[in-house]
Amino acid sequence: MVSALVLLAAATTLQQGGVPEVTAGNPIVAIAVVRHDVFDTDQPGTRSWPYRAANALHFLTHERFIRSQLLFQVGDPLVPELLAESARILRSYGFLNPVTITARPAAGGCEVVVETHDQWTTEVGLNYGQYGNRSHAGFSLSEQNLLGWGKELLLDLEWEDERDTVTIRYKDPVFLGRRLKLEVGRCNATDGSLDKIVLESPFFSLATPRAAGVLWERGNRKEWLYAAGDKAVSGAVDERTFDLWGGLRLPGPAGVTQRLIVGVFQRSADYGSWQWEDGRPFEAPEDLDLAGVRVGIERQPTRWTVVNGLKGWQRQEDVALGPAGEVSLGLSLPVFGADRQRLLLGGQGSTAWLVGGWYSWALVAFSGRIESSRWVNGLTHVEAGIARTGPQGWRARVAADLGHELDRDRQITLGADTGLRGWDPDTFDGTSRVVANLEWRKRLTGEVLHLGIFGMTCFADAGRTWDARVGEPTYRWHADVGVGLLVELTRASIVRIIRVEVALPDDGRGAVFLATGSSLF
Repeated sequence: MVSALVLLAAATTLQQGGVPEVTAGNPIVAIAVVRHDVFDTDQPGTRSWPYRAANALHFLTHERFIRSQLLFQVGDPLVPELLAESARILRSYGFLNPVTITARPAAGGCEVVVETHDQWTTEVGLNYGQYGNRSHAGFSLSEQNLLGWGKELLLDLEWEDERDTVTIRYKDPVFLGRRLKLEVGRCNATDGSLDKIVLESPFFSLATPRAAGVLWERGNRKEWLYAAGDKAVSGAVDERTFDLWGGLRLPGPAGVTQRLIVGVFQRSADYGSWQWEDGRPFEAPEDLDLAGVRVGIERQPTRWTVVNGLKGWQRQEDVALGPAGEVSLGLSLPVFGADRQRLLLGGQGSTAWLVGGWYSWALVAFSGRIESSRWVNGLTHVEAGIARTGPQGWRARVAADLGHELDRDRQITLGADTGLRGWDPDTFDGTSRVVANLEWRKRLTGEVLHLGIFGMTCFADAGRTWDARVGEPTYRWHADVGVGLLVELTRASIVRIIRVEVALPDDGRGAVFLATGSSLF
């Protein structure tokens, strides 16, 4: 972790004769915003018409939007940590990268310079992905930075094995010109629909004193349980969710951000008839009517650093260091409309380190209910990993999901989509699983045509499940080995890493092919 002193020296201090001219506490007398388009057409490699046309079609992020995300203003004293956090907030949108914020001497104090680089945010076209015998395809029209104001508009058509869907979604991080987040979405599918509205005044920064939000969601769909990669059981579920919450930042020692969250909630799930694919009846999950109050405590990481070469190679990536966590408790009672008394528990804790270019992390998360003096629908996730940052190196992960008396619509399978890349998705059934992944990857090229960077990976996976629900468990550990091509799209904010991989399982079956735009870990 870069200490505040090092950050101050690197980001906000200029040396002249060994005497710092810009120091913490100096008044900010001006803020300059320097914006760069997707392609720098002053460079020889991007002077041709395709790059100039791309810039012409792209709406450069408005300076007003950039300024609205800054945690400082003219007249404030210079605080290096706020410069670093403001840069992290801007990068979090995805369409601004890299972002640098520095300070330089000026008459009467200092001038802060905010420098941003836009990414291409408009996607029109076809998409395709494959995990072994399961594939999806679709057409999408999306814009993550609508007219340069940071708003997202999406129209997405997907054709998958489970369902065909049409999704329309709008997100606005500065609703009504304020730091309000609005999300409105509608999804129509061949087996149901989903409507969602979220309005939040969020914890915008680590120092934000209070926050609040409301969520409303209603959907109905068809669910499946799988056996040997095929659909084995299906049934309908109708869900409704309402959540109203408020939060306060709690006083605490320096370097720690703690928050209290309180709210009221309502969630119901009504299950229709369930059956095996051959028509035999299957015992449906129990209907749920949850309603009550909840309270939670959060501890947010205050130490962050910027790395290159963790998931991609060129982009700035923000990673949190040190401990973080949250825990929540909900009391569902008939007086609020619940079907019976239940205690809902959930939480997670994590920590991470960066030592000599090696990034390591550990995570524990849990959720479940206590009802009739029993712990039910309990799920514990444990994960640990290490990855070498930079152009090449090893990376490894071990993850386990441990279920206890899961609701009958929940299943924990293992296959290509969950890390065992030599098997089709949902090959192995279970209510618990463990999977381990080992990879070596290497950057092969520079930025090709100013659009992408190519790399390669060699990998090995191993895993198993137990306590099968409707299919066969692994009975033993299974493993695979494989190779893959990685492509980092350096100018697009929507898909960053494309993986095209081939894996050979240890039972002698044929190779499994994977193509996806998401990172495994």
